[in-house]
Amino acid sequence: MENEIKRIYSGSVVNAEFIGSVLEENGIQFLIRNFQEESLVAGWAAGTIKGDASVFVFAKDYDKAMLLLDEINAAEMEGELSDSSYKNIT
Repeated sequence: MENEIKRIYSGSVVNAEFIGSVLEENGIQFLIRNFQEESLVAGWAAGTIKGDASVFVFAKDYDKAMLLLDEINAAEMEGELSDSSYKNIT
């Protein structure tokens, strides 16, 4: 399906925003679903401290997005994390 979306991340809002910025820099369309913000708009507060969020991409971009996540995780493990490290990864 051309418009099928897949979740690539679920966790903190801060990490989701960072992943979104990396995806954007690499030309990948994405959607961040912020469950805590959704609950506040609906009139009640979700019971999470860290503010759960999910990041989704189109299925056609899934493999490239997962490669980027692998690069982010590897850099984080080595302590070399920065936004500019992930530009134009193919």
